[in-house]
Amino acid sequence: MKYEYTEKEKENVLANFMRNDKIINVPAKEKKKYILLDEFIKRFERDKKYTEIEINEALMSFYPAGEHVEQRRYLVTFGFFERTSDGSQYRLSETTVKTK
Repeated sequence: MKYEYTEKEKENVLANFMRNDKIINVPAKEKKKYILLDEFIKRFERDKKYTEIEINEALMSFYPAGEHVEQRRYLVTFGFFERTSDGSQYRLSETTVKTK
C-alpha cells in the first residue's frame, strides 16, 4: 500500500506530529502514519539486513513509548520493508529503494 502526498502535506504532518526529530503523537489517519514512516526509513541503509531488535530500537528512539510494535507492522504493510517469514530479519523493500 502506498500513499501519494504533496510536499505541503508532508510539511504539515511533520510540523504537527514531530519535535526535535521525534514523533510526539501518532496520528489516527493512515496516510499521516505513512508520511511519518516515510521520514523514518531514511535512517536505514540499502541492501542491509536488520534484526527485529534493531528495527524496534530505531522505532523506540523515534516514536512515543509503546508504539514500536504497531509501527513495525506498518513498515511491512505499507511496503517500506520486507521481512523474512519467521520475522527475524528486515530490509528495505526493492520498491522503497527504487523510489528513494
